Amino acid sequence: MRAPALCIWAVLAAGLSAACSQVLDLQDARIDPTLRAGSGGMVNGTGGAAGNTSPAFGGDDSSAAGDHSAPASGNTSNGGSTTAPSGGKPADGGSTNAAGGDGEDDPPPPSLCESYCDTVMTNCKGKYEQYRTFDQCVEVCKRMPPGEAGDDNVNSVECRMGQAKAAAAEAFLYCKSAGPLGAGRCGSNCVSYCQLMQATCTPESTAQNLEPSFYESSQACLEACGAIPAHEDDPTQYSSSATTEPSCYVGNTVYCRAYHITSALEQDAADEHCPHAMGGDPCIDQ
Repeated sequence: MRAPALCIWAVLAAGLSAACSQVLDLQDARIDPTLRAGSGGMVNGTGGAAGNTSPAFGGDDSSAAGDHSAPASGNTSNGGSTTAPSGGKPADGGSTNAAGGDGEDDPPPPSLCESYCDTVMTNCKGKYEQYRTFDQCVEVCKRMPPGEAGDDNVNSVECRMGQAKAAAAEAFLYCKSAGPLGAGRCGSNCVSYCQLMQATCTPESTAQNLEPSFYESSQACLEACGAIPAHEDDPTQYSSSATTEPSCYVGNTVYCRAYHITSALEQDAADEHCPHAMGGDPCIDQ
């Protein structure tokens, strides 16, 4: 009886084991070798979750497929761009002004001659007028020594600027030394006249004239100017006004000669006006 019983228990045990195996379907646990970083698993790679840089299960993944360093171009692994937004400061220190600005520079400050001519044209008018037009003033100014700010008793533009400013209060006293002639305050009349004469009436500018219409030297000009006789009916100061009496555009005076030099510069007509400026008609005794 014992042997058959043991056989029955053996059969029952084998049956139960087979049944459990079928129910539980137990198999040997294995790690899938395809679950590696960079191969499409759960780690960062071509299809992994963005931002996770740890290899699966803590394993070391330093292969090329698992390299997680940022691309040189700044693009992310999923195709998104990390380029900085436009409008930032350029690396080379260039301008960061937004497009569409006016792009215009501030206007340059007025030149010395422009400032001088604005002042003298404003403060010396009527019978004290020193220049007929602004352009004439600028052309004359360009032929004068600029000088230094604060000049006094010097044949310069800066000296005349000071006189022109003072003329705002006393035109009779200051306009005569604020114009092309110095009137003894910004160079003598003859010094001022000869300086303009030498700059305007030259062999080149008067080449078409039949007779010489220029002085060989400044000294020759100064000697000729000093020899002009004075008359009691001569003007007492220079004026470019055509209505002033006595007139400065006729007569054997330094005023008439200066008048025609300034006309030559204004009209770019040295060949026409230089003979007058040297003492020809109408700058003769009337």
